[in-house]
Amino acid sequence: MNEQLEHGQEAFRETAGLFTKMWDRLTDFFPTLFIALFIFLIGMFAARLITKIISRAMNRSKIDAAASSFGQSFIKILLYVILLIVCLSVLGVPTASMITIIGAAGVAIGLALQNTLSNLAGGFILMMAKPFQAGDYIRSATQEGFVESVSILYTKLRTLDNESIFVPNSLVSSGSVANLSQRGRLRIRVPLSVSYASDIRKTRTVLLKALSENDVVLNKPAPVVSVFELADSGISLCLFVWVRSADYFTARSSVLECCKVALDRAGIEIPYPQIDVHTKS
Repeated sequence: MNEQLEHGQEAFRETAGLFTKMWDRLTDFFPTLFIALFIFLIGMFAARLITKIISRAMNRSKIDAAASSFGQSFIKILLYVILLIVCLSVLGVPTASMITIIGAAGVAIGLALQNTLSNLAGGFILMMAKPFQAGDYIRSATQEGFVESVSILYTKLRTLDNESIFVPNSLVSSGSVANLSQRGRLRIRVPLSVSYASDIRKTRTVLLKALSENDVVLNKPAPVVSVFELADSGISLCLFVWVRSADYFTARSSVLECCKVALDRAGIEIPYPQIDVHTKS
């Protein structure tokens, strides 16, 4: 009985000693933890302040808005990563261990987030190649709209219906992109038909005069009226006109309207589908 009591007391003393050592180590670690927490809070404040300063500097400069948004997102993430490494160093985590952990985590994250890394790489490609800038109207393989911004992972577009679409950067950078705003003017094709009884030369003269009086149509390069096809019901024409990029979406309607009015005034008939039926008695 006495031996069991002595063993119990000895076990109690060992357990108490273990807890005492743990408490002593934790007490010794408190100042380091406090310093790391203090650095983390100050670092968060500094990162936000630096991001705001860089954001204001980019907005005041001639940097494109799309490139500016991408740069701000990238710098913000970079500052947070640096802050995390500094805090871990203060806590006593060895640099070699951090590099090993970051490397292993990088491989695991890379395998798990292949699409995300592709979008990140696509963002860098878009910033270096600069196929468009904020405000341009682009047409990609999947979507089209006005470019509002390019972030780390997504390109934000605004459609004609005022919808916001977030397209992954990898889809934009890896496919073909048509920039309708880059050169300032575009050529549109407007099909039109007239009756076989119409005089082609007179029709061309009437249409070119109507186009020259249309404010949407540019005079240089000059509009062109070309015979496209001798169709079943009439002569198919094709109008090639140059317009400003800003008028691209309204130009077709404006051209058709002015041509219809001009043809009506000149007495030139616009045909409609018809069939001639011959009967034998």
